[in-house]
Amino acid sequence: NATNSDLIITKSCANRIKQLASSRPNPSAVYLRVFVDAGGCSGFQYKFLLLAEDGSHLQKRNHSNSGDTDEEEEEDGTIDPEEDVVFTHPDDSDSENPARVVIDVTSLDLLRGSTIDYVQEMIRSSFAVVGNPQSESACGCGSSFAVKNFEANPALD
Repeated sequence: NATNSDLIITKSCANRIKQLASSRPNPSAVYLRVFVDAGGCSGFQYKFLLLAEDGSHLQKRNHSNSGDTDEEEEEDGTIDPEEDVVFTHPDDSDSENPARVVIDVTSLDLLRGSTIDYVQEMIRSSFAVVGNPQSESACGCGSSFAVKNFEANPALD
């Protein structure tokens, strides 16, 4: 079960998810997937995907002219109750359609105790992981980090 001690979702994060979802065909199916991947300048990197359980995010991407394929685009939007944990903001006033953040259990081990926020700065606005107690150091842009006690938490490929 997800608890506030596992992960904190800020109101800013919840509001941005809802704002982005409102432009989608089925807003209640939309959620933010956060995961940790091997890579980045510090060993691990945070990744954020806005997905929809009904797969509508794939339809939008398939009509793009870019021709680039990215393995993350293959994500079908399914939330696996055995592999994924769903978090919401505790004060989410729209209880029938809360903004959801979904994290797989492996990534959760590397994010436990962190805050997921939506940060607005002069030069960029983005989702961000803030105050990760599992992180020993982070890069300047904040998108990658090194894990405390790496021997106990090796990169899994």
